Amino acid sequence: MDKLNQYEAMFLFDPTFATSDQAPRDEIKRLLDRAEAQDVAMARWDERRLAYRIKGRKRAAYYLAYFKASGTKVAGLERDIQLSEAVLRALVLRADHVTPERMQDALKGAPKETPRSAEDGFGGGGRFGGRRDRFESAPDEAVFAAVPELE
Repeated sequence: MDKLNQYEAMFLFDPTFATSDQAPRDEIKRLLDRAEAQDVAMARWDERRLAYRIKGRKRAAYYLAYFKASGTKVAGLERDIQLSEAVLRALVLRADHVTPERMQDALKGAPKETPRSAEDGFGGGGRFGGRRDRFESAPDEAVFAAVPELE
């Protein structure tokens, strides 16, 4: 038998599918069983707005799962995830370095979203310090008066 590696997976589910907490858990369990993986821990993180649409959805329910599986079975798991109608997107990473303490911290929930402001580069402020006043962007008439006309 192959050596079992520890993996971390983040699953994004359609919020209408994830109205009850049990349906996404059952789907993750079904996918892990098909890959002959040992479920270590699983938790719902949060429901958030997506940065861009995925399969026509603007929001997704995030589920984090830790499991142990053979490295040869992970490719099949990823294929099954892509074929699953309930899963919008998923990312599976090898996580042998994750300790049980860090695992429990991660399973507690998603980090809080921080509000964005113009100073952090989002929303139009940019790296040049924000909006210029309109009078500053107007051309200086004295400069144009000093330039000789070309004929």
